[in-house]
Amino acid sequence: MRFAVASAVLLFSWANHAGADLYRWVDPETGSVKFSSYPPPWFGDAAREPRAPKVEHIPAGTPAPAIEGLLPDVQDPSKPLPEAGGKPQAPASSSMEERRKALLKQISTQSAELAAAKPEEGARIYADLAERVREYNSAELFLIKVDAGGEAARRAEWNDLVAGIEGRRRRMLEQLSAIRLPAQGSPPDGVRIAWLDLGRQVASLGWVENAMKLLDPGGAPVRDGEQAALTQKIAQQWKPLLDVILRPPTQ
Repeated sequence: MRFAVASAVLLFSWANHAGADLYRWVDPETGSVKFSSYPPPWFGDAAREPRAPKVEHIPAGTPAPAIEGLLPDVQDPSKPLPEAGGKPQAPASSSMEERRKALLKQISTQSAELAAAKPEEGARIYADLAERVREYNSAELFLIKVDAGGEAARRAEWNDLVAGIEGRRRRMLEQLSAIRLPAQGSPPDGVRIAWLDLGRQVASLGWVENAMKLLDPGGAPVRDGEQAALTQKIAQQWKPLLDVILRPPTQ
């Protein structure tokens, strides 16, 4: 019983690490934006915070809002966009559409990278992905105002992207569900290696799930339930094997 609990905790920690909170701040020396899954040393320190860069805390799975500064007033739909002769400027619209398409490709690429990321790479790739989604949302806000007629086509492209990533997540879920356990009597070291490799795969699935929370937050409850069921199934299947290799030697 003790190990069953430990197994479940370990698997949930692998999966949930992928859904960790993020912390964002601007490096005052370089001006570059920094992301981390751990708070910087001054975060929450009343004495140090006033003299340190302001830190934005981004809870895990937070839908990506539009970022400020991409274009004047794009982050605030209530404000008017630049106009010429009563109509939006065509060059700005064309440039933003090119940017939107480039961001769409980047989001697709980074989502694929998350599925194959090593544990130490996941936080960085996810942070980059979250930033690209924010930029995409800002671009779309602008285009809705200057090219409302193209909104349906853009939405279709976005839905195709999300469907592709969801398809990858489902394949990962099915592959993990179908993984065979090491044969009875396998060497303890072999069982441990297989168990740790399985944990890394579960963590990769968690990163893809976290990406889907950015892209399709409405479907998160169903996906969370599927991942929790998988984790419980794995813990129950592996318990007999791991009980054997962790059993204290008889006196």
